[in-house]
Amino acid sequence: MRKVQRRDQLKTSVTITRLLYICPLCRVPLTADSDALHCSSCGARYPVEDGIADFSGGAYYDHFTGPESLGEEHRVGLAGEVEGSRWRIERFYAPRLARGSSVLDVGCGNGVSVDVLHELGFDACGIDLSSLRKWQWREREHRDRLAVASALELPFPEAAFDVVLSSGVIEHIGVEEFGGATYSVRPLVNRDALRDTFAAELLRVTKPGGKVYIDCPNGAFPIDFWHGAVAGNARWHSWKEGFLPSFRDVKRHVGNVTEIRRLPARDRFAFKQVGRHWYGKAFRAPMAWWLRFARGTPYLVVEITR
Repeated sequence: MRKVQRRDQLKTSVTITRLLYICPLCRVPLTADSDALHCSSCGARYPVEDGIADFSGGAYYDHFTGPESLGEEHRVGLAGEVEGSRWRIERFYAPRLARGSSVLDVGCGNGVSVDVLHELGFDACGIDLSSLRKWQWREREHRDRLAVASALELPFPEAAFDVVLSSGVIEHIGVEEFGGATYSVRPLVNRDALRDTFAAELLRVTKPGGKVYIDCPNGAFPIDFWHGAVAGNARWHSWKEGFLPSFRDVKRHVGNVTEIRRLPARDRFAFKQVGRHWYGKAFRAPMAWWLRFARGTPYLVVEITR
């Protein structure tokens, strides 16, 4: 009986969610059948599987072929993300949001944030452009509120959300990254234009007076603790690298808004990934103190009012 009830609830929830989606190309409402969403304007078909709508057209940013392709280091990193996802919402963002707010998490990763937001009384959706994440989402309670989509072409109407969150996304837009034994990054010639589009999309789907939160490693800080050949590896980087944005960069991409301010990064991290390394163990307490009191910190949190 419970399984039947759960399926009925999921079916109802999926129907409601589909009414919110628009064609990311034409920006017109979509019609739905049993396994897809359809655009009457351009004829595009967006498949829906396990309640998850896929607007990618197969153009994912990764090449996940199945769980057998994941190495041990990758598995450990993915497991560590779960606690970090809960921490980000419960400790940092939820206390800043009005209960019952509609929230979109752009670049939601494993999708745990959407489940947590619902647990806390928010109406949440999430998007990511990853085949790995789509596979992970099968385990999410609210997977019908998750969609595979580009942050540059959000499948939502204008002013759809009270709050839009985006963590660790903007730095990956407009750059080419190279992994392997070392990590390096190269900015594309249209990097700034792409980041302008990203910021414009976040603001487009935010209600007037609503909030957009963009957080990422701080490009004005010389050490990057979040990108490297191994998760949590620290690396030195130059401000000329063209990868991590500074507060000034974010302000430029956002343009004219009602208000933009930098928030303290305290309570933003559980330090699980960095804490796996010797320097993370040695400096976890000083880093927490630093994030609480210092201005020149390694992580950037920006609050924007539309």
